[in-house]
Amino acid sequence: MGFYRDIVRTARKEHKCDVCHGIIKAGEKYHDKAGNEGCEGNVWYSKECEACQIVINEFMKSDYADEGYCDEYIEEWWRDEKCPTCKHYFLPCKPDEWCKEHFHIGIESALECPERTKYGTCEAGDTCDEMTHYCRCERYEKVD
Repeated sequence: MGFYRDIVRTARKEHKCDVCHGIIKAGEKYHDKAGNEGCEGNVWYSKECEACQIVINEFMKSDYADEGYCDEYIEEWWRDEKCPTCKHYFLPCKPDEWCKEHFHIGIESALECPERTKYGTCEAGDTCDEMTHYCRCERYEKVD
């Protein structure tokens, strides 16, 4: 028979969130969790910041959560599902000599670039890799 507990506590000292690896400062609320479900009977313990609870709840509704959650599963889900829907995902489109050579179209303005999205970003360029926490990005803004 498995068990699961989730107690909201106020930190008396600094802790590290086991999901995002951020700092839980003294005086902040955090979730002190324990259980043995999904761990082959092994008991697990976790301290999680308040900000991660929203991410965890959304993750648990996804297909990625078949085996429960951990920092790596949430990071993979975020990068696969959330990043591509963020307006910061692609870098601003600024055609340069590489673009002109690569697409052979003699780009005179950024608007002619075939890789430019309707949001003014470049699908051919490097994508945002600025995870502000291990499992989420605080810059995330969904594209309208």
